[in-house]
Amino acid sequence: MSVPTHKQAFAFLRPLRGRASVFTVPSRSRNSSVAGFLLGCLAESRTSTMIFDTSSFYGANITALTESLPRDFLQQSTLVTPSDDLPLEDSMAGALTIKTGAILIDDLNALHYLLSSGTRRSGTQRLFSFIRLLSYEAMTNDLYVFGTVYKAEGDSADRGTKRSISAAADLQISTDARSNRITFRCDEVKGWPNNRFSTPLYFDPST
Repeated sequence: MSVPTHKQAFAFLRPLRGRASVFTVPSRSRNSSVAGFLLGCLAESRTSTMIFDTSSFYGANITALTESLPRDFLQQSTLVTPSDDLPLEDSMAGALTIKTGAILIDDLNALHYLLSSGTRRSGTQRLFSFIRLLSYEAMTNDLYVFGTVYKAEGDSADRGTKRSISAAADLQISTDARSNRITFRCDEVKGWPNNRFSTPLYFDPST
């Protein structure tokens, strides 16, 4: 696995700064390429990162995802996993107190499920409030905020409301990760040519 070049990282990240972005990927199995590219760009830009790992995706793939990343980036980044000993919303609030340049959340499907379990309060409303809070944090503190939803597992936060999980984000970005290329598309990202960013993928974190 190799880290994206400085030019790639700058071109990809610059339009996303100060906004909450949600990436839609086909499935967890296809997320390795997307997650690897995001981490590589953040590492190349020397951006400290906090990962809120709601489904242990990063924890389970930590070696493959980080083996080629600079040591100084890893030392200034934090992996947070919700704990059974701490209420979920306390974990979410605690994650926001960590001083960082970027916040990654994987995955929003799992987070919505956890917020909806064992309560009569709307998991959709709680998730939307959290994403809007992240959007505010991104704007006021000039952060990158990235979340992931898995399309194959359903991008529907609440079928009764007809609202998708990604709807609360500032940017909703589709992804197409092939064996040798990755493409991101979003009509609201004006800094990418034709509202898309496509680059050769020189690594496969799943191997």
